[in-house]
This record gives sequence, C-alpha cells and structure tokens, in this order.
Amino acid sequence: MYQQHHCLSINYMESPSSLPFGLHVRSLLYDFSFVSSVKLISCSYKVLRVFDFKKRSTIWDLVIGYENLVHLRYLAIPFICQPLDLERFHKLEFLVVDNGDEVEIPEILLNMVSLRHMEFKGGAYFGESSCQLATNSKSFQINILQSISVLSIHNEMDEKILRCLPNLQRLKSKFKTSLNHSFDFLNQLESLNLFFYSTNLIGLPLNLKKLRLQFGDVSRKQMEIIGRLPYLEVLKLESVVFEGEQWNTSEGEFPQLKYLKHVRVFIVEWNASSDNFPRLQLIVLNFCRNLKMIPSSLGDIPTLQKIQVYRCGQTINESAKKIEEEQKEMGDEELEVIISE
Repeated sequence: MYQQHHCLSINYMESPSSLPFGLHVRSLLYDFSFVSSVKLISCSYKVLRVFDFKKRSTIWDLVIGYENLVHLRYLAIPFICQPLDLERFHKLEFLVVDNGDEVEIPEILLNMVSLRHMEFKGGAYFGESSCQLATNSKSFQINILQSISVLSIHNEMDEKILRCLPNLQRLKSKFKTSLNHSFDFLNQLESLNLFFYSTNLIGLPLNLKKLRLQFGDVSRKQMEIIGRLPYLEVLKLESVVFEGEQWNTSEGEFPQLKYLKHVRVFIVEWNASSDNFPRLQLIVLNFCRNLKMIPSSLGDIPTLQKIQVYRCGQTINESAKKIEEEQKEMGDEELEVIISE
C-alpha cells in the first residue's frame, strides 16, 4: 500500500511491525515518544532526501543506519549528542538541530560543500578549532552558506568567521559580549535578528531589508544608522529601551520602510513627520504603555493602510483614533485603525 508514496509521516501511535520500508521513499517524518521505535531506522531508505527526526523525547543515539542516507538534502535532529559522520552527507543543504542548550558548531559544517542553511534552535557557537581555521587560512571562504540561526557571538574571533561568509543572507544571533560590533561587511545580508543585550552596534549592511532587535538599549546614533539603511522594509523592536526614552526621526530616514512594529518598547516621546516614512504601510504597537502618543503627521503618509494598537494605554488609543478621524475628514476612508486591550 505504500509503494506509491514518496513522503511518510510516522507517529508514535503506529505499530512498529506495520512501518513501511522501501527504496521509493524520499521524505520521512518521525514523531515518536517511545525509544524502542527509533531502532527501526535502517539503510533501507536508499534515496531518502528529507529526514525529520527532531522530537526531543527520542534518543538519536539509537538511530540505526543514518550514516547510509548519503542523498539527504534536509536533516532535522533533536540534538548533537554524539559525533556525526557528516562528511558522508555531501549533498546536505538544510540542517536543523532542536537542541535545548547551546552546542558547539562542528568544524566539519564549515567545510560542507552543499550546506546552505544551519538552524540551532537552542543556540550554537563557533569552537576554537573553527576560529583557528578562519585565522590561519587567509583563503578560507564559505561561499555556499546563506543562513545561520541562532549564533552566539562571544568575541572578535566569531566576527572573523563571519567575514568568511560573503554570501550570508539571513542571520539570527545573540551577543554575549559588550564589545563594539559591526555587520557592515556582510554585503549580501538581507535579514538580521539580534538579541543584543546592550551591545554597542556600530554598523549594519546596506542591503538589509528586515531587522529585528530584542532586549537591549538603543542609542540615538544607532537609530540614525538604522534610519539610513536604503532598502530596509521591516523594522521590529522588542523589549528595547531608547536613549532618553525619546525617538526623533530626521528627514530622509527610512525611505523604504513598510512595516514598523514596537513591542514593550520603552519610549515616551516619538517625534516624526510623514517625510520620514514615505512608504510606510503598517504600524503595530504592543504593550508600549510609556509612549504618550502616535505622531499625528504619520496619518498623512499616503501609503499607510493600518495602525494596530494593543494594550498601550489611553493616550495612545486616543491619538490613534484622532489620526483615523482626521484622515476621514480629508476623504481617506481606507486607513484602518484597530485598538484592542
């Protein structure tokens, strides 16, 4: 009955004796809660491309025959609890590790010729051997890698490795140092997600389109750097404290920004004009209780479609309603204002 299937999804309710094996299967998704079931993996799946086995309650050590899956393009596992013979996976493009604690990124991953995406859900860091590799070899480059998540940055050596990733497009990272950091050398980076813990961020790549900052202080200088990014379309600030609890935007800033989101942002005064956000379409404010009001001039932005306010306090609610009323008086019936508690 399974001969026509190229994708199998197997959960813990299925009896081990009924599990199918066959050379035709391309994708295998496991969701087991019983360790004994894991032993059924074997080298029978010769042409398997996708192997999703990231449920944490299972024990990856008991998987039998995984090293024979040499045609894998996508591999998702619960954690790296033993050395994996990753050299055999020369066609692997996606690696997802559902780890609980931070793990060291195996050096072999930096040498895999097809690997484009690495995701460590619990965080990962470059080990000493990887740092030595980037330092000792001037010609060392990782041209194929396009995304890393979640990378912990501890020191300048981590930055040296990042400089060896000229085609990195997406990065999710958290800083564990108070040193100055700049990402302006990542010329192809389009999406950046930072847990930055008061780090002094002094440079960003000009091609950036999406930026998310979480848990830290933002200086006026840093906001000026962000505002000058020529292609930035999405800006999300979460649990961020503005210097002086004030945000003053200048003419010409945020020329391409379409989506602005503030969540638990510590800001009292926001001074802006419609010239600052000429292409803005959506404003989302959640739990911004210290903010006095939304600048009324933002209602004059011709592209603005929606303002969403959630649990931000009475004064913000009133300013949002006032913007909506003013725009209706001017004949703009398309602006939508949503206020909820």
